[in-house]
Parts: sequence; structure tokens; C-alpha cells
Amino acid sequence: MSITQKVIKSNQSIAPFFGERLSFIRGLDPLGLQNTSEATFSLLLPGLNNVTGRIRYYSFYCWLLDQYSERVGRTDPDEQRRFIRKAEYFIALNSQYYEGNNENIPGSNYAKLEVQKEGVNAHDLNAGITKADGSTANTYWNFKWGAFGQYYLGSLRDIGIIIDRDNNAGIYARTNSRKDEFVSGEMLANAFDQNIPAELKTLFFTCLTDGKISKTQLQSLLPAFNLTQISEESEEQQLLTRLLIQKDYPLRIEEEPSTLRRQSIYHLLRFVEDGSGLFGDREFVYSVYDSKGLKDGNLDFSLLGWYYYQFNEFWHYANTSILNGTLAYLEATKGPNWMPLSQFVQNVSEQVIAELINMGLIEDGNTIVTELLKFLNNDEYHFLHQAANSIEVEKAMNGFLLMFSQYLNNVNELVLLKEYGKNHQLAKDGEGVGYFLLQFRLKQEMPLIEYLKEYIFKNIIYRHQYVAFRKIRGGGLSTQKFIIEDHHIRYLGNFEAGYTGPRIGSLISFLRDLNIISPDNKLTTYGEQVLTQVTPTND
Repeated sequence: MSITQKVIKSNQSIAPFFGERLSFIRGLDPLGLQNTSEATFSLLLPGLNNVTGRIRYYSFYCWLLDQYSERVGRTDPDEQRRFIRKAEYFIALNSQYYEGNNENIPGSNYAKLEVQKEGVNAHDLNAGITKADGSTANTYWNFKWGAFGQYYLGSLRDIGIIIDRDNNAGIYARTNSRKDEFVSGEMLANAFDQNIPAELKTLFFTCLTDGKISKTQLQSLLPAFNLTQISEESEEQQLLTRLLIQKDYPLRIEEEPSTLRRQSIYHLLRFVEDGSGLFGDREFVYSVYDSKGLKDGNLDFSLLGWYYYQFNEFWHYANTSILNGTLAYLEATKGPNWMPLSQFVQNVSEQVIAELINMGLIEDGNTIVTELLKFLNNDEYHFLHQAANSIEVEKAMNGFLLMFSQYLNNVNELVLLKEYGKNHQLAKDGEGVGYFLLQFRLKQEMPLIEYLKEYIFKNIIYRHQYVAFRKIRGGGLSTQKFIIEDHHIRYLGNFEAGYTGPRIGSLISFLRDLNIISPDNKLTTYGEQVLTQVTPTND
């Protein structure tokens, strides 16, 4: 076998990487088009992410690091890591006795199984965080720094309440107060401590030291250690609210500090106040997209960001639908066998043309692209729904129609969106605004059949190969959904189109925990006060 050949066997590829064996995995974002969306919601909602589900963990971790410094004090990262892991597992066990739900409590699934075991009088905290060989696999949390390191640490740093101690030595501390200049880790630690009775604090650390805790002890620690509930009108509630609505990066020295998180909260609360019915992360973003970033007829900086975000969401959903539909056709037609690549693309394109003819949108494949655009129903939501509920070539066709509809409905805003992405360094490789401005306008006089073939070849087939090879980066795992060899293609797997999580869901969870939004999605009395605090002076 020559060095340029590949052999497929048992779902592995001996590829031209000096004989390295390559295993195929599912992977995410097969066309690499989600990066723009992710960069955008990171700009708009810094200090939280899609897996930081409970705001009280922010004050809990500050308190925990404060207590570590006071009670242990050693600068051994392994010691601090075990301390944090044990406390996290403790909370996970404790969550099994919460009144109400215990969603978004890291380790709660593992803890549930432990609590359900018969004949267990006391839970072994050490056994729950580390195996006998010192590994963390199959414990309450696999990642060695626990949920603190995997989920929360980056957000806690960004929002200014946690810092790396001693020049990144792998030990962490809460930030100190600066004359009430911003909400610090020290302030949150003290506020959390005020909500924990002295005897329960003693019990918590006694059990942590002993490594054992009983059901009775777990129940006695509630509701003080319930991380889904924050005492109303408490200092902790006030400070966590202030934390969210202060400037985005408190530790940075900026002439004009960013407040995009605060602005996003303002618009979200206004959306709740308007009571439009459905409420959730996507409903809010859809409403912004429909208004094209305008508020009372004027452009709003944060709303423009959410408009830009949803524009890119439609873009990568459309393209992933095309990928999914073409690969589903390949599987249905050839199964695991090879098919000439040119024939594959030709067949898919011709069948898309046939579908469009049946819909009465075109007469034949020689119809130019602009003629189709003239007769298209400009409704992204319709084609999104159709793409989600169709298969094979029909799904690919609806992906194209979603893309065309998106262009038509935003053609006058493309330059504005391009400038927004450029000014904030959000536009990543393959983003939609750039394609529409730089390429699509030049291709609209092409016969539709030629456009489809070129797009599937370049923007779907070869782009996926490029993204999959880039992700390998010398490793042994590949996200390839097909293999191309000697101008033939072979099916390996598929990927359903979907959205990214815009962090709005986490923000809504935070606002509910803080009693700013009620369980039935209304502004509470406290929420009305917060809305007044975040309302711009010129509003």
C-alpha cells in the first residue's frame, strides 16, 4: 500500500499520517460555522456560559476559597483541588434533599445513585471524588478540578471575583474589595457566610474533614446550603444582582468600560415585561432578529449584536441542513459503498431542481438564481421548520431556501452586519455575511443547477473535509462524515442541524434564582426595581 492510500477497517482509517490509526467520532459543528455565533454571545454576555446554571455557585466558590485560605492555607494545587472537589460532591449529595428541583447541580446524577443505595448509613466523600488508583474517572465528576475548573472558573475570572494566585501556580483565590468599586469575591464570600448559621458551617467542615456524612446531617444543612435558593432581601441577593449589572470586566482599566451584559439584561427584562407569551432564550433572540436590532426605530448596540448572532444561527443551520440532506441521500443510495463524487453531486443537485420545479418556483435547472429569488416566500421560520421536518434531498433543498430567504430579508442590512462583525472581531472563517456580500452577489446570474453543484462541492463537501482535517491536528480522532478517495465518496456518518446555546438560558436561570423573574415568567416586585436600575437614562 502506498503512503497516499487509506484502508478502512473496523471504523478506523490507516491514513497518510506516517501509519497512524485514525478513529472516527461524532464531533460537533461539522462545517465550522458556529464560531461566529460563539464569539458573539461571548461578547454580549461575558461572565457566564451555557453550563453555569446556578448564580449562587458564584458566591459559594468565593466563600469556599476564602475558607480554604483560612482553614487550610497550603499552596499545594492538589490539596486545594481535593478540597473543592469534596465540597462540590457534598453539595451534590445535599441537593438530593432539596425541596423542588435540583437541576444544574454538578454531580447530582452520581449523587442520586449513591443516595438510593440500600444499607448506606454514611456517604464516603473521599470515595466519591477519587478512585483507589487516584483517578477521577467514574466519580461524581471526571474533570480533575471538578465543575469549578471545567464550568465556572473562566466565567468567575471574567466577572472579576476569582484570580490565579502566585503567578498562575495552579492555586486560586477570591478577589479583594476595592472600596466598593465593584462587587468582589471577598464581598460575595462574606455575604454567603452571613447566610450560613455558625453551627451548620461547623457541621459542613467537620464532615468535609472526616470525609463522611449521613442522610440526617445532609438534611439538617438545608435550606442554608441549597444552591438553587437565595434568601430574599439578603446581602447575597443584592450583591449577586449588582455583579450581573456592573461593567462587564471589573478588573480591567478601560476609558469606556463595556456594559453589554447589563444592556442585554435590560432588554431581556423589557421582553419579560411586555409579556408577549412564549418566553425563553430563542424567543427573545427571534424577537430581536425580527426587529433587526432596532429599538423604537433606532439602532441599539446590544440588540444589533443579538441580531448579528441570530443571522449567523440561520446561516449555519441552513448549511448544516444541506450537509445532512446530501449525506442522508448518499447513505440511502449507496450505503457503505463508494460512489463517484461528481455523480453524487450531480444527482443531489438534479433532485433539488426537481423539488423546486414541483413547488412551482422554477421551470428548469437553467433558471438563473435571481429568478428563483423573485418568487421565493421570504420566511426563514417556515424553511427552518421545513428543514427540521424533512429528510434527504428535500432537507437539503429547504436548507438552500432558508439561506436564500435569509439573504432576501437582510440584503439591506448586510453592510451594517459586516461592519459590526469586523469592528468586534467576531466574523470567523465561513461566516454568512461575508459570503452574501463577496460571493453570492456575483453568482446570482448563474443557472441554478450550476450554482447548486458548485456550492455543494465547495461549501459543503470540501469545506467539511477542511474542517475535519483541521480538527485532527495530529491527533488520532477524526470527525469526518465521509471519505473521498480517487474522486469517489463513501458515507461514514451524519450530523443533524441545530443551534448554539446563546447563554440567554443561563441568564434566565440566574434571574429566576435571584427572584427577578418569577417561575411563571413575570417580573417580580424585586425585578421591577432591578429593571429601573438597568434602564438607560435616555430611555
